[in-house]
Amino acid sequence: MRRLTLLCAVIFLTCGPAKSVAKGTPPEHYCPGATGCEKGNDGNLTVGMAVKETTPLGWEQPRPDYLEDKGPTACPEGSPLGTDNQPHCGNLIKDAFKDCGNDGLCAGAVGYTAPYADGSQGDGKPDWFLDCGRDRLCPGATGYTGPDADGTEGDGKFQGYWFAGFDNNRAMWDVHDATYARAIVITNGDITIAMVSVDTIGLFNDDVVRIRARVGKKMTTPPDFIFVSSTHVHEAPDTMGQWGRQEGDIPERGVDDVWLDKVLIENAAQAVVDAAMSAKPAKIYSVQAHLGDRTREVIGDTRDPQVIDDTINILRFNEKASGDIIGTLVSIGNHPETLGGSNNRLTSDFPGMIRSAMEKGIFNSAGQMIAPGAGGTCYFMQGKPGGMMTSLHVVAKDVDGNITPQYSFAKAKAIGDIVAKDALDALGTAKAMTAPNLAYGQQSLLLRVENEIFQLSFIGLSVLKRPVVDFDKSKSISETNYPKLNSEISKIQIGGFRILGMPGEVLPELSIGYDPAFAYGKPQFDPANPNPPDLSKAPAAPYFQDQLGGEISMTAGLANDEVGYLVPTYDYKLADTHPYDNEAPGDHYEETNSLGPAEVPTLQEAVTKLTGWEPSL
Repeated sequence: MRRLTLLCAVIFLTCGPAKSVAKGTPPEHYCPGATGCEKGNDGNLTVGMAVKETTPLGWEQPRPDYLEDKGPTACPEGSPLGTDNQPHCGNLIKDAFKDCGNDGLCAGAVGYTAPYADGSQGDGKPDWFLDCGRDRLCPGATGYTGPDADGTEGDGKFQGYWFAGFDNNRAMWDVHDATYARAIVITNGDITIAMVSVDTIGLFNDDVVRIRARVGKKMTTPPDFIFVSSTHVHEAPDTMGQWGRQEGDIPERGVDDVWLDKVLIENAAQAVVDAAMSAKPAKIYSVQAHLGDRTREVIGDTRDPQVIDDTINILRFNEKASGDIIGTLVSIGNHPETLGGSNNRLTSDFPGMIRSAMEKGIFNSAGQMIAPGAGGTCYFMQGKPGGMMTSLHVVAKDVDGNITPQYSFAKAKAIGDIVAKDALDALGTAKAMTAPNLAYGQQSLLLRVENEIFQLSFIGLSVLKRPVVDFDKSKSISETNYPKLNSEISKIQIGGFRILGMPGEVLPELSIGYDPAFAYGKPQFDPANPNPPDLSKAPAAPYFQDQLGGEISMTAGLANDEVGYLVPTYDYKLADTHPYDNEAPGDHYEETNSLGPAEVPTLQEAVTKLTGWEPSL
């Protein structure tokens, strides 16, 4: 049962004209009450939504013979599509960057008999990709008319994309389904909040700042706050840098910076502009659903303790006058990596499947509609995917009741359909917000980079093009001289619906705690775990969402930044030798992809301050 003060806060946010009293210290940026939003909410609510595609427009492909065949649906004949139209050909082979010829066989390799007959072995030209230019048409191919006008054909340079999220050297082959930037813009009185969700592994805070600046150049009066999050899809181009070509110990930067700026950042900004231009007087409905018994078909937890949040948070936006649907927001926390690390086809994974089902309906294998969609535009917001909430290895049944193959698009659709069906069913009980007042708070902060691998990447290699601050490069790293990153946290209030924006991959227990019920049918600890967490040292409530309050509260991960995993201090464990490179026993992978043990305490302190502030509404 919630405390009386929290109940009062909910009443002020959702019930009638009563005004709440501002409390706590306002964050760095906020509305209402700050310059530009002094008048606050007046009840004239408008909502607009828009979609812009971010799919790469042209790229070169890896050579099929240079891709590893692996996984249950591996490419049996070297074709990146395989006989079952699945994409599992994987990363480039070990000897990809050696001048072995177009057959990919070097002297001494299994099957090698002699230099390749076409003379490509030892000719000094790269063999591992099809140097056909961005149109992907080689001489002799159907439709080929001549070399690419941009000079990319035969230039010896790879004009392709590296997929993010698993290992290096995973080159994009083609597109299964498009990726997008989707935006919602909500205005009440003189307060405007925009939210953008981008199908990508993650964006650094610097890129979020660029999106905001781009919107500022396009609009006379930009939104007061632009909240940018990533779906964290693992089958889209690298946007951070660490998943590029790697020959030896040091990887090359994997980002196509022209595409990042001209397509992804540009279209994310334009989606905000388009959403604002389309805004209409609206009503907002909110509701929560739960996966319940089907949780383990959608989300697996690979790290003890087993803590899964099965909650689906949902908003629906309708035009005020006609009742016509504008769109929906759906949020759940899970890694979109269903296709696995050997996928070479671009896809938005289950977030795209959720969106499609919410918009158009759910269909069985015969094309028959199982459930009608809500219509409009669906916006997917990533929740708490850390530690490790994953779609890998779960066993999901499709709407026909069939178990779907691992690493398949059928499985991604099944997961999307399960989530969408619960969300669509819940919309029938969604409550209209009687006073959907808007508020936001945004606080910048510095996060210390203790991870030695990240230090090297940021400072010494420029693999991750992100500036460090508050650091003297002429001096060695010490307790008084650590590199730091600019980051931020935020909260958004839409009536009684509250969103806490966290800059990384949040472990669910930080937001909801350690109730054994969150294990969903499994023990909290694997009996074979050699290094289980000690829950007697785990922090007690209140957790993030307790602090956030509201009728419906949620945590959005990868919000306005990607700084890796956010690991609770009590269970932050590093290997004795080469920490951050080697993983400590007992599934402590997340630490190797975090900034360091100071990260979560810094964020916890910032969350307490931010959630302790309540605006006057």
